[in-house]
Amino acid sequence: MKGKIAHQKILTVILCILMVMVTLGFASSTKTLFPDEIAKELGVSRSAVVIGESLRYAATAVVNIFFGILITRFGEKKLILAGFLSLITAVLLYASASHLAAIYLGGIFLGIGFSWTTTAMVGRVVDRWFVKNRGTVMGLILASNGIGGALAIQLVGGLIDPSVTGSYRKAYLLIAAVLAVAAAILLILFRDKPRDALTENASKKKGSSDWEGIPFSEALQKFYFWGILVCIFFSGLILQGTYGIVAMHYKDVGIDYGKIKAMLSFSSLFLAGSKFLAGFSYDRLGLRFTASFCILASVASSFLLAFTTGDQLGETLAVIYTVISPLAMPLETVMLPIYAAELFGKHSYSTILGIFVSVNTAGFCVGGWVMNFCYDKMGTYYHALIGVGSVMLVLLLLLQIILSAAKKEKQGRRVS
Repeated sequence: MKGKIAHQKILTVILCILMVMVTLGFASSTKTLFPDEIAKELGVSRSAVVIGESLRYAATAVVNIFFGILITRFGEKKLILAGFLSLITAVLLYASASHLAAIYLGGIFLGIGFSWTTTAMVGRVVDRWFVKNRGTVMGLILASNGIGGALAIQLVGGLIDPSVTGSYRKAYLLIAAVLAVAAAILLILFRDKPRDALTENASKKKGSSDWEGIPFSEALQKFYFWGILVCIFFSGLILQGTYGIVAMHYKDVGIDYGKIKAMLSFSSLFLAGSKFLAGFSYDRLGLRFTASFCILASVASSFLLAFTTGDQLGETLAVIYTVISPLAMPLETVMLPIYAAELFGKHSYSTILGIFVSVNTAGFCVGGWVMNFCYDKMGTYYHALIGVGSVMLVLLLLLQIILSAAKKEKQGRRVS
């Protein structure tokens, strides 16, 4: 039985890698390529199209509030498959849309699908199957987003390329086909954790360094619970809001489309490394160092992007941004399960993780609209980028206060 469990652990990691590579890589990492093309074909503004993206994040935020309840009732596999069905429905709606209503409905289905196939689900699966090196395992799984994104941007971007009279509708059909194949593989091979494995892990955890944590009702009374929600919300708003306008900003300042596509692909590859690095860094250097490093990378990225232009110096800044910006992205993925476990322990892990993901995606919901609203009003993303970089500096200071308070609480409970 131990041998079977060990093999299933390895298979589970591989399947989670496939899931994240396809869902986040193909259905999310390519999102910056679509709004301008959709806006032109439907004859609407960019900010009107991006409302669909906001609805996606709103749906994810609402659904993840109930993540703890749903995962307890239905288990991982059923929710994962339901998530894939929702994602495929969303992409097919995008492919056939002749009106913004279909884009908006697709955004809702996309949000529901991501609720059950990405960060919260990976955190839950890793927490159930692994006792040690959880940060590294989560980083490895979530890093596959970058690899999938690099591949998807080349394939999908090639179909959209305006220089060859591309079609974003064909690109969405390709994404739907990739999602369907991955769903079939997971249907056949994925298994929820068996009861005997739960018992085995429970005995191992008894003598481990895992923190039992505090009840959810007590967590609500801690100021640092609400403080970390502020950090998570604004990190999500800024990171996704910024990433969503990169391709459009580059086109606006005059960078060649082929160079844009290449930089986005390289950025996705660096993203794979950054997520693994964040998980490894947490296991070796701790939460404070890892989270602070990611925030500083976000600050630098915002200012670099703000000063990017179409000349030689500007393109150099764009290349530097391509390398640095992925180092900030673990704040919205890898770090969320780590925040939940490190700050509040095992007691209400799934409930708190679901709330963290909801708040994060609420930030996503607002971010894209804010950035494009600023563009519609000012004709440039410059002022918005300077603003969000400054906000991240404030979040860095707030995080230090939160981590110190949480550490003191944790040490006090262990002593008692």
